[in-house]
Amino acid sequence: MVTKRQLGIIVIGVTFLGVAGIIGVDFVGAGEWSGFGPLQRLGVGLGLVGILVGVILVLLGNRPA
Repeated sequence: MVTKRQLGIIVIGVTFLGVAGIIGVDFVGAGEWSGFGPLQRLGVGLGLVGILVGVILVLLGNRPA
């Protein structure tokens, strides 16, 4: 059975990889434009919310999810 702590750790990991990918694409230079676009800002903002949700789940402990 998956606990809230385990689910939180998974959410944090997946979200962190997503945010790192969004930021990494900008460093690689994929696409025609340079700089951070509005969709990248939105993605990073949603990623930060996802990390916050994961932290809350981790703090809830070992209860079943």
